[in-house]
Amino acid sequence: ATRNRPARAAAPAPTPAGRWTVQVGAFREEAVARDWLNNVSRRFSSQFSNAQRDVQTANGWYRSRFTGMTQQAAEAACEALSERRVTCMVVRPS
Repeated sequence: ATRNRPARAAAPAPTPAGRWTVQVGAFREEAVARDWLNNVSRRFSSQFSNAQRDVQTANGWYRSRFTGMTQQAAEAACEALSERRVTCMVVRPS
């Protein structure tokens, strides 16, 4: 006889640790912005393990961003990226 296993509930999305953001690029095409965000996320997974990935659009630009970070984590992540010659900027909460 086979056993029926209860369905697992989907894990809730992690609660953001903060409201700071690290922007790693701005592009004219959404696909390029998403690809770059995924690339940076893979290369720097330890810096962004608790951040949410987001592509925000404004005025025809697609901004590749990691959101939900503390100020300290955002600054440390951007410093690590800069050491590897990856352009970034820390964005304070609005």
